[in-house]
Order: sequence, then C-alpha cells, then structure tokens
Amino acid sequence: MTSLSSTFSGDLLQVVRDQTPGTNTSLHMDNCGSALMPVPVIEAIQNHLDREIAVGGYVAQEQQSEALEGAYRSIATLLGAKRSEIALTGSAVEAWAKAFYSIPFERGDNLVTAFNEYCSNFVSFLQIEKRFGVEVRVARAGEGGKLDLDHLESQVDGRTKVVAIAQVPSSSGQVNPVHEVGQIARRKGVLYLLDACQAVGQMRVDVGETGCDMLAGTSRKFLRGPRGVGFLYVREGTLDRLDPVFLSNQAAAWVDDHAYNLRTDAGVFEDWERSVVNQLGFGAAVDYLHSLGPEKCFDRISSSARKLRDRLYSLPGVTGTCPADASAAIITFNKKGMAAADVKQKLAQQGINVQIASVAHTRLDLSARGIDTTVRVSPHYYNSEDELDRFLNAVEALA
Repeated sequence: MTSLSSTFSGDLLQVVRDQTPGTNTSLHMDNCGSALMPVPVIEAIQNHLDREIAVGGYVAQEQQSEALEGAYRSIATLLGAKRSEIALTGSAVEAWAKAFYSIPFERGDNLVTAFNEYCSNFVSFLQIEKRFGVEVRVARAGEGGKLDLDHLESQVDGRTKVVAIAQVPSSSGQVNPVHEVGQIARRKGVLYLLDACQAVGQMRVDVGETGCDMLAGTSRKFLRGPRGVGFLYVREGTLDRLDPVFLSNQAAAWVDDHAYNLRTDAGVFEDWERSVVNQLGFGAAVDYLHSLGPEKCFDRISSSARKLRDRLYSLPGVTGTCPADASAAIITFNKKGMAAADVKQKLAQQGINVQIASVAHTRLDLSARGIDTTVRVSPHYYNSEDELDRFLNAVEALA
C-alpha cells in the first residue's frame, strides 16, 4: 500500500474518513477501548471469511500464508523488533499473561509495579503473591502524580524477578517514563515487562528505546484492527530466563515418547489454533498505519488530544480528572451534578460513543485520587475538528 500523503492534510483526513464507514453512523470517541476499522481491514476480514466458506479453514490458511507472515513483519517493523521476536495471540491479556506466568517465581521473590497498573495485570500479581508468597511492591506517585522513579528503583533488589508496568494507564492520559524504567531494570539485571496496550498505534513505541524484555499489545485499540488479536514481543535472549507454562504443538515439537523441544523464538508463546481471519485483519490494520505514515498519525492524535483536553477542561461544570502531566489521547472528566453513567447514556442518545473508567480498572490510582467513576474519551486521527466541536457542545449542554 503506497503512502497517501506526505502530510496529514485536510485531503488526507477526508480520504481516511471515507475509508472508515463507522464515521457515517457515530461520533466515535472510544478509540482507547476499540477503534473503528478502516476499509482495508474490513475487506481483509470479509474476504477471508468468504475464502473459508469456499474451501475450508485449513486450505484458506494455506492460501494466505504469505499474508499471515506479513502481519508478523509489519508489527515487528512498527516496534523496531525482529520477526523472530513476535508472537500473535488471542488478546493482549493473553499475550501479557503468557509472558508473566513464564517467569519462574519462587518463595521470597518480589515484583515491582506502578501505582497506576491495570486491573487484569494486578490480579495476576495477587495470584502469584498468594501462590508463591511473592511480594508485590508498588512504586508510588510522586510530584504532580508522576511515577516516582527514585521510589521505583529503591524497591528493586536482589530478589526482584520483574518490573512490570503499563506505558499508558487505561484510566488517565499519563505516559509512564518507560525508557527510564528500562534503564533501571537493565542496571539491576531484572526482567522488564511492558504493557503497551494503550500506547501502540497512538505514539511511537520502539522496543530498543524502552529497553523492555517483553511487551504486550492489542489489535483493537489505536491500531484499528479487529478484536481477538494480541501480540507479544520477547527480546532475543530473554527465553533463557523464562519457562513457558502453556504449550501446544505450535510452541513445541514432540520428538520422542517422553521428550519435546521448545521453539527458540517468540512463537513458543503461540497456540496452534488461532483466528486466522482476525490475524489477517490485524496485519491489514498495521499495514494501513504504515501506508499513512505512523509519525504523521501520532502527531495528529497528540495534537487532537491536547486541544480537546484544554477545551473540555475549560467548559463550565466540567472537572478534569486526568493528572496534570497527562499527554496521551485518553481524557477523563466528570460533569457537575451528573453520574458518569448518565453522561455516557445521554451522549450515546446523540450518537456519541464514550466510555467509563472506574476504580475497578486502576484501583490504586483512582482510589488515591478519590475517584470512583469518570467519563473517558479518546480521539483518533480520523476524528475531524467538526466532530470535536460537536462533542464539546454536547457535553456543555448536558444537564
């Protein structure tokens, strides 16, 4: 797919919107939940479903082997990784869990995470704490609500098995200092697991720059792919420190009656059974981003988020609930005299999609800030200025 334009001009915006059928039916502002798919992704999915109907799943997969391989290469290029360092899974949660549970924890070990870690990850920490007696250490928020790097480093010692954080928390627009955390992990010689679910697709994520050993992400958010696909990066050489828990004939070869050989690349974390149609859609989504120019898209998303946050937080009756240093395209707010659920419902009645972030998602962060629920909005590069105006007018008129 060739580049559509050298700049994200008005013409390119119109092309992108024309290639996004969902913009005709809704004002979609929940892109950090699940973004609207563009036509190339939709066609990749529909065409493969037709192919499976015609020849069956096995033959259809064989016919698309090159396109499937292309999905690996495309996401590897976006992340600055090698093809052999990429695994495709059924979700980001699955990708993250397969990496995390492969760490050989022992009683007396500890792990270090951040105050704004996501619920799915944190309950896994608590399970390991319960199962093995592993201590869960939480790096606190420092000045201005930022992750306190000095405190994080002080929590890492000789029994720390992993530092595990999210690059962008799901309930605020903060961006954690992932590069600096990577430097700490590298100095201390501990594994570094990065949840980049909310980052990949909206900002530059380079695995070499972050210094992470493992990174998990998803198709359905800012990459604009289908649900049901996640990806896992595992840095070359890291497998020597891991013991994969969930094996299949995709991950290992049965070589003798009582012996098997593990794969020596990230594919050791894959299952043989997969949603080929969704993985083809995922590959088309990453290819689409490459065709537009990732940096151009990232700049557009960042600019739209900054303008929207500033204007939204200046509206009467609106209380911004993002930390002061928020810079990602996740914007949270509450409306005076209204429950977050009521705000969501009334906006939905006007064809505006938003979401709610609750204390159940990032309990340590939101509870410390006295927030039970808050409205979450997240613009994408395909959202027009007129759409942002319409959203702001709708919020201002709520009562």
